[in-house]
Amino acid sequence: MKTKTSLICGSALAALVTLAAASGAQAQETTTTWKGAPQFANDSFTFKVRGRAYIDAVNQEVDREVGNDFSSQVTRTRTVRLGVEGTWNQNWAYKAEVQVVGGSAAWEDLILEYKPNDSTSIMVGNYKTLSLENLTSSRYTTFMERGAYNDVLGVGRVMTVAAKVNGENWTGLAGVSGDSINSGDPAVVGNDGGSEQVALLGRVTWAPIVTDTTKLHLGLWARKRDRGDQAGFSYGVRNNTNYGSQFVTSGAIGTGDTQIGLEAAWLAGPFSLQGEFANIEIDRTNGLEQSATAYYVAASWYVTGEKRNLEVKKGEFGRTKILSPMTAGGPGAIELAVRYDSTDLTDITGVATAGEYTAWTAGATWYPFPYVRFMANYTMSENDNAAVGADVDVDTLQFRAQFDF
Repeated sequence: MKTKTSLICGSALAALVTLAAASGAQAQETTTTWKGAPQFANDSFTFKVRGRAYIDAVNQEVDREVGNDFSSQVTRTRTVRLGVEGTWNQNWAYKAEVQVVGGSAAWEDLILEYKPNDSTSIMVGNYKTLSLENLTSSRYTTFMERGAYNDVLGVGRVMTVAAKVNGENWTGLAGVSGDSINSGDPAVVGNDGGSEQVALLGRVTWAPIVTDTTKLHLGLWARKRDRGDQAGFSYGVRNNTNYGSQFVTSGAIGTGDTQIGLEAAWLAGPFSLQGEFANIEIDRTNGLEQSATAYYVAASWYVTGEKRNLEVKKGEFGRTKILSPMTAGGPGAIELAVRYDSTDLTDITGVATAGEYTAWTAGATWYPFPYVRFMANYTMSENDNAAVGADVDVDTLQFRAQFDF
C-alpha cells in the first residue's frame, strides 16, 4: 500500500527499528563497530542507524528574453533522512530510509535483499537501478546536484524487482519496475483503468583497466516503459539545482518510451573524467513518435592527492578516503571540478518549451573528514526554446553543508 503521510512512514520505520532490536536481543553476545555510526552485531544479525542532512544556500539570477528578470535568495533544507540497515545472516540484508523535508515524510530506499552467494543478489523494494551518476549516492557525487541528465530521464527510485550478478570487474542487472512507493494509486473509473506504469530494464558494466592508480569504467543500460493508466511521462530539466523552475520541459506527453544510456569514467590518481549519453524514443499521447537526447561530461581533481573510489564490483562510486583528515590533525581534502550539460528536446513538436538546455558548472568541495563536506557550485545555464520570447538564462550560486552517518 502506498502512502505519503509522515505519520505512517514514521510509524513503519519505528516498527522496523523495534523489530530489528528485538531480533538482535535473542542472540548471545552483542559487539559494536564504528561505520560512520555504531553498528551492532549479534551472532549473524547486524543493525545500524543511518542518515544524512544537507543544508543549502541558493542565489539565483533569472534573465528572461521577454518578461521581467528576477533574482531570489533562499536558505533551505535540501534533505534530511533517517533510516536503518543491516543483515540477518550472510544471505539476507535490509535497508529502510525516510526523508523528512518541509514537515512531510516520504520513503527513499526501502529494500529487502537476498544473496544466495557472493556474486548474486536479488532485490525487491523502492530503489534506483540505472545510470552511473544516478546510482552513485548523493553523499559521494562530485556536484551538489546530479544535473539535467538525470532530470530528463526520470531514473529515480521506483518499486523494482531485480537480479544482479558481478565478477571482479563487471556487473549485470535485469529487472522489472513500477512507480514510486510514494505515488498515489492510479484512478479507477468504473471498471476501467487502475494500472500503474511498468518498465523492463537492464544494465551491464565493465572495467577493462583496474590498477592501484588507474581505472576505466564502461557501461550500457536500457529501459522500456509504459505509463499504464497514469499521467503521461514528462521530460524536463532543472538548472543544475533543486531550486527554482523548469524552463525547458515537454509537459506530460509520453505514453511510453525506450531509453538507452552509455556510461564512461576514467580515473588516474587524483584526476577523473566522467560522462554519460542517453537517447529517448518517445511514443506520444497524440500518436507521434519523437526523440530526445541528453549528455554530460565532468572532470574532477583532488588538489590534496585523494582519488575517487570507483567500486568496480558494484559499478558505482563510493566514499572517498581522505588522506589527512582533520580528525587526525590534517587539513582534510579539497576537490575542484567542472561539468558541461546538454539536453535536446527540439524534436518534440507542438510544445513551446520543448527546447534545448546547456550549462556549465564549476564546483569546489572541502572534506574536513570523510563524513562531512562543504560544497560550492556555480552554474551558468541557457534555456533556448522554439517559441519567440521563451528563452531564459539562469545563473545559480549555491552552497551546501553536508554530513552523514
